Amino acid sequence: MNCQPPVFSRQWYLCAAAVVASTVAWGQPGHARGPEAPAPDALQTACTALHAPPVLQVSLLFGLKRPDGGHVSRRDWARFVRDTVTPRFPAGFSVLRMTGQWRDERTGRIIREPSRIIWIATPLTPDLRPRLEAIRQAYRQRFGQDTVGLVITPGCAAF
Repeated sequence: MNCQPPVFSRQWYLCAAAVVASTVAWGQPGHARGPEAPAPDALQTACTALHAPPVLQVSLLFGLKRPDGGHVSRRDWARFVRDTVTPRFPAGFSVLRMTGQWRDERTGRIIREPSRIIWIATPLTPDLRPRLEAIRQAYRQRFGQDTVGLVITPGCAAF
């Protein structure tokens, strides 16, 4: 066992002194971040720094297996996107091909199926919810699906 005191460089002492001084100053009255001044929203700060306005990142998750054992064909999918999604989000979106997995609540079985995700970066507007619900409802009705997944995450985007 080494009983000699550790040897620190002058640079280490200067760095430690700076950390202690800033920690002490942080709690002093008049400091810019006292308890009375809330921290700025990190997302807004990042969006501003990147010159990218705040948006919602919306992911709609579509399974392509039909309850009758069939599949949503490429042609049916293309028509659905053209007729249902595009009119509601004409500014644009992305379609990703995926394989989805989920547990059937009735049987407990793991189900895997070809899937699509439509990813949309959009501002929060009063009509956003009805547009998303119209897409989800149309898909459920047209293809006999129990659900269409919806995931919304705040973010920022510039195009």
